[in-house]
Amino acid sequence: MKSFIRILILSMLFALLLSACSSFGVKPQPDVPRILFCGNSITRGELGCSYVKLLEKQFPDYEMTNLGLDGDTVSGIMNRTLSLLEKDDDYDLIVISAGHNDILLPAFRKQSAAYRSIVMLKKLQGSIPADSYTGFISTYEKFIDSVRDISAAPVVLVTLSCINEDLQTPTNLERQVYNRGIIKLAADKNTYLADAGRIFDDQLENYDCRDYLMSDLLESAFSDRRRSRTAAGCDKLSTGRGLHLTIDGVHLNSAGAEIYLKILTPFLEKL
Repeated sequence: MKSFIRILILSMLFALLLSACSSFGVKPQPDVPRILFCGNSITRGELGCSYVKLLEKQFPDYEMTNLGLDGDTVSGIMNRTLSLLEKDDDYDLIVISAGHNDILLPAFRKQSAAYRSIVMLKKLQGSIPADSYTGFISTYEKFIDSVRDISAAPVVLVTLSCINEDLQTPTNLERQVYNRGIIKLAADKNTYLADAGRIFDDQLENYDCRDYLMSDLLESAFSDRRRSRTAAGCDKLSTGRGLHLTIDGVHLNSAGAEIYLKILTPFLEKL
């Protein structure tokens, strides 16, 4: 019996030794960079071209989580992001794009009943626009501080691309104010900055741009979503409407998505 036990122990030790020898000298595989994109429908990319999908193609070995949600505001994006990070904070980069709907949803309140119903629905879903520019910046600052309380990942703030390609419309003039606030916030909080707004403005200044902003809500919600499933479909919508970087004044065509790709690529290359 004792002889059997000794043989059993020696066999087990020999198996352990073989296992150790087989793995000796094999380097562990590096961790895959993990990126979290937080934003609204432009980040989600199901209406218009998706810049996140372009980044996925450019960085196929990266793990990318898309936390974009149609119609979401800075407060809604913050709450969803913090809820996710409380369960999983292990990211290498967090990209935040927030503010389009804090401008758009109040503008919709001044339009038809259909637009007002969308505002009410988004409110019920937690997408509540900031009550003012000051409120927007205050919430955004809280957003950054709260992310840093949970995660050690570097943060990139993305300025707002156009809200109507005509840069002189009220929504764009308000956007430019918000963008100056985002730029200052990035400096004050020592985050990275991806200035999409500046590049959109620089390019649109060279075009004869239409005053066009999601003029048909049902078309935007259903027909545009179906027709913009491919880059060719997005660009056909743009061309038919006389637009240059968007399909409807907000959501991206292929040229608009390429701008996001260009400004975000350097941050991902550093990982």
